[in-house]
Amino acid sequence: MRLKTKILLGIGATTFALVSTTGYAQAQAPQSKASEGGMDNGEIVVTAQHREQRLQDVGISITALGSEQLARLGVTSSIDIGRITPGVHVSGNFGGQTAQYTIRGVTQNDFSDVLEGPVAVYFDDGYIGSLSGQIFGTFDLERVEILKGPQGTLFGRNATGGLVHFIPRKPTDQLSINANATYGRFNQTRLEAGIGGPLGNGFSGRATILYNRQDPIFKNIYPVGNSAPGPVPARCCENTWNDNTLGGRLQLQYETGDWKIRVQGSALRSIASTSPYKSFPAAPVFNSDGQLIDTIRLPETDPVLGATQQPRDNNYISQAMALDDRNRMQTYNAALHIDGSIGAVDVALITDWKQLKKSFLTDTALVPVNFLGVASDANTQQFSQELRLSGKSDSLNWSAGAYYLNLNAKDASGFLVPEGSILVNPLGLPPGGGDLINFNQLKTQSFSLFSQLEWKFAPQLTLVAGGRIIFEHQSYSYRSALIQNDRDYYIDSVELAPLPAYQKADGTLIFDPYRNKRSNNLWAGKLQLEYRPNSDTLVYVGVNRGVKGGAYNAKYQDGSLPLLESQMAYGPETLWSYEAGVKATLLDGAVVANLAAFYYDYKNYQAFLFVNSSGLVTNSPATNYGIEGSLQIKPTDRLLVNLGASVFRPKVKNVVTAPATATAPAIVKDTEPAFAPREQFSAIVSWTPPIANDAISLSANANYTGRFFNNLRNFTGEVTKGYILTAANVEWKLTPQFTAAASLDNIFDKRVNVIGFDLATFCGCMHESYNRPRTWRISLRYEL
Repeated sequence: MRLKTKILLGIGATTFALVSTTGYAQAQAPQSKASEGGMDNGEIVVTAQHREQRLQDVGISITALGSEQLARLGVTSSIDIGRITPGVHVSGNFGGQTAQYTIRGVTQNDFSDVLEGPVAVYFDDGYIGSLSGQIFGTFDLERVEILKGPQGTLFGRNATGGLVHFIPRKPTDQLSINANATYGRFNQTRLEAGIGGPLGNGFSGRATILYNRQDPIFKNIYPVGNSAPGPVPARCCENTWNDNTLGGRLQLQYETGDWKIRVQGSALRSIASTSPYKSFPAAPVFNSDGQLIDTIRLPETDPVLGATQQPRDNNYISQAMALDDRNRMQTYNAALHIDGSIGAVDVALITDWKQLKKSFLTDTALVPVNFLGVASDANTQQFSQELRLSGKSDSLNWSAGAYYLNLNAKDASGFLVPEGSILVNPLGLPPGGGDLINFNQLKTQSFSLFSQLEWKFAPQLTLVAGGRIIFEHQSYSYRSALIQNDRDYYIDSVELAPLPAYQKADGTLIFDPYRNKRSNNLWAGKLQLEYRPNSDTLVYVGVNRGVKGGAYNAKYQDGSLPLLESQMAYGPETLWSYEAGVKATLLDGAVVANLAAFYYDYKNYQAFLFVNSSGLVTNSPATNYGIEGSLQIKPTDRLLVNLGASVFRPKVKNVVTAPATATAPAIVKDTEPAFAPREQFSAIVSWTPPIANDAISLSANANYTGRFFNNLRNFTGEVTKGYILTAANVEWKLTPQFTAAASLDNIFDKRVNVIGFDLATFCGCMHESYNRPRTWRISLRYEL
C-alpha cells in the first residue's frame, strides 16, 4: 500500500511539474453541436475529461443521453436515469421522494440528510452534496453523462462509485426558443420553456422555466382495514403521491476575446404529499437463542393481522396520517463560470453555491390507525471553488487544478407521536403527544490538488496517469430530545427533556450531545494504458483508486439502546478498481460496440444495515466483479437498435446480521449490498417508417432489472424479484418547428417494489414504494 501511494503521488507531482515548466500549443475546442444535444456529425460528444471528445475516444465506461433521447424515454426527473441505464440503479427513502444512485452495486442507502453518497452527482459542473438534492425535475438539458467507476482525478468531489453529470443548455449568440407542453394520466400537466440568444455588446442570455403538476395516484379509502377507528390527527386520510413543482433558471454570459464569463442562478420548489408507501404484514423469525435470523412476508389477507392495505396492484391505500401537501423541498443555486486562455494554457474557474431546504413526513406504520410518523427537516448549504488549468501538444494532454468545498448540513429527524396516538400511554408521553427528535450537524471542509496527463508515447499507445491529494476536516454534533407536540404533522420547537445520545462501553447512558472533530488526508489515483490499433478502435486497461470520506451514525429513538460511543463514527472507504475495456466502431458506423470488465476490491466499505426502524453504518471489506456492454446497430437510415447489459457479483464480507446474546455469538456472514441488481438489460428500438415524408418516428424500450435486496441482511422478506418494464413513443414532426408526441410508460402496468424497509420487529410490517403505474401522455414541442 505504501508503494502504491508513493507511485501515484509521484505521478501527481510529475504532472504538476510538467504544467509549471513546459508550455504547449493549446488549440481551441472545435465548435460542435454539443450544445444542441451532444452530437457532432452523428458522433456523441462528451466532456467527461473536461474537454470535448467523441464518446468512443474516452477510455471510461460512459453512458451519454442527449436531449432528444431523454424526451423520447420519458425522463422528467433526475432519478429516471436509473430506470434506463444498465449498471445504474436508484435506492432511496420517503417513498422515493428522496433518492440515492447506485452504480455497479456501489451504494449506501443511509437516509440521514447530513451524509454524502458514494456516487457523485453534478449539475453544470457544480457538485450536489445533499442526497435529497440529487432528485429534481429535469428541464432544458443538453445531455446527461453517467461515468462508471471512480472519477476522482478530474472531478472536484471524489466518490467511489462513479458520477452522474447533468449538463444544461447554455447561452449562445443565436436565437433559440424551445417549449414543451405535456398532458397525461392523473391530470399531469407539465410545461417547459426556454429562450436564449444574443443581447448585444458581447452579452447573451438564456431563461428557462418548468411547471409540473400531477394529481395523487393513491386514493385513500380510510378507515378500511380498521375495525375500531380511534382518534385521528386534526387532518386525516388525504390522497397521496402527487406533485407540484415550479422551477426556473437564468443565465447571463459575456464573451470578449478568448474569455467567456457566465453567471447562472436557479431555484426549484416542490410540494407533494406525505410519502407514498404501502404496507404489508411481515413476521420476524428468531432462533432458539433469541437472535433475528430472517423476516418473512405474510399473506396480504392474513386472518390474524388482517388486510391493512389493498393489494399492491391497485392505487388504493388506507392511512390515517396522510396529507396531500405536507412534503416540501426548495433548492437554490448560484454559480459563476469563467473560461479562457492565458497563452497556451486554458483556464476554467468555477464558483458554486447551493442551498437545500427540506421538510418531509411519512406515516411509520402506514395503517388506518393513529400511530406515529417519521419526519425530517433539513437545511444544507455548500460553497465550492474550483480552478482548472489544461493544455495540449501533439503528444500530450494535461490538466491540473485545485478544489475547495465547504459543506454545512443540518438535520432534525425522528418520530412524531400525535395527540390521540395509541403510543402516547405506552411511551409515557404527555396527553398531547410528543416528538422524539435527533438533531445532527456535520460541517465538512475539503481541499484538494489534482492533475492528470495523457501521454501518447507511441503512435498507437497512450499512457493516462493522474492523482488527487485531499485534505478533509469534519466537525459533527448530535443530540436527541423529547419535544412538546404542538403540531401533529411537524417537528416542533419546545424541548421537554433530553434523550440519551449514546452509551459508554460500560453501558452508562450519556444525555449530553455527542461531538467529534477529525481530519483526514486522503488520496486518489489513476494509471491506465490505451491502445488504438486504428481510428475506430480503443482498447484500455487500468487501475483506479477511489476514496470517500467517513461520516457518522445517528440512530432513531426506537426504544432500543442507543449506540455505543465507538459506533458513532465510521471511517473512510477505499476502492481499488481494476478495469479493461474495448470500444469499436464497425462497418462505417453501422455498428458501435463497447465492452468493459472490472474487479473492485474495497477496504472499509461503508455498509449500511437497517435494523428495527433505524440504521447503522460500519466499515467492512467488500469485493465486486462484473462485465457490462452496449451495442448500437444501425442497419438502415430508418432503424436504430441500442442494446445494453450489466452483470456483476458484489459481496460485503463479515456483516453482523445479528448481535451476540448471552448464549450465542454474533451471526456473521457475507451478503450482497442493498439495491444492487446483479443483472440489468435494456433494449431501445427507433424506427422511421417510409410514410408521411418521414415525419413520423416510432420507438420502444424494454428494461430488465434482476432481483435485489433492500437491506444488507439479505433476509427472505427483503428481496425484490426481477422484473421487466416497457414503454413506447410515437412522434410526428408537424412542421420544422412543431413536433407532436404520444407515449405509454409501463405498458403492462407492472407494480414493482423499488424501495423497501423491513419493519417486522417494529410494527410487524414491510414498507414498500412502487414504480409509477401505467401512464400515458401526449405532448407538443416547439424548437427554433
